[in-house]
Amino acid sequence: MRKRGVLLCCGGLVLALGVGAAVWWNWFRAPYSLAGSPKVDVTVRAAKSEYPDVAETAEDVDTVVRVYVQRLKAGDVEGLMELAGPAYEGTRGDAYEQVREFGEGARGHVDVTVLEGDVDYFNPIRLTYDRTDQQQELLLVKDDGHWWIELGDGDPAAGM
Repeated sequence: MRKRGVLLCCGGLVLALGVGAAVWWNWFRAPYSLAGSPKVDVTVRAAKSEYPDVAETAEDVDTVVRVYVQRLKAGDVEGLMELAGPAYEGTRGDAYEQVREFGEGARGHVDVTVLEGDVDYFNPIRLTYDRTDQQQELLLVKDDGHWWIELGDGDPAAGM
């Protein structure tokens, strides 16, 4: 009887740990990630600044910026729409225009400079597309612990 109680206890512990790990994984994991293809050539760096948080922000936004460039390169309008912050609506038109305007540039090297933001949850970036000599400025918005691309219409500050 005692052996059965120990087994049930251990089984319950394993189940609880498994559920806890699943919740943690889904809670802290970004809602977007790089796909297996197409491969992108992106360099993300912080602008020169006296503030150390610019370098930290460059590390934080690395994934969303690479995913953005990858979806541009793939011509993935739906995928770009998924990168818009929760406060944005009507993103299809803007996503289509960005693919049309910058998709070709995303096929080459893209240099991304993270600029100084005025507040912690808004951060401008500059993308330089070497293949087409284009530059693009985007605003990144931090909401629900994740960085998003400003796309479409919305007021992310309203939810802050």
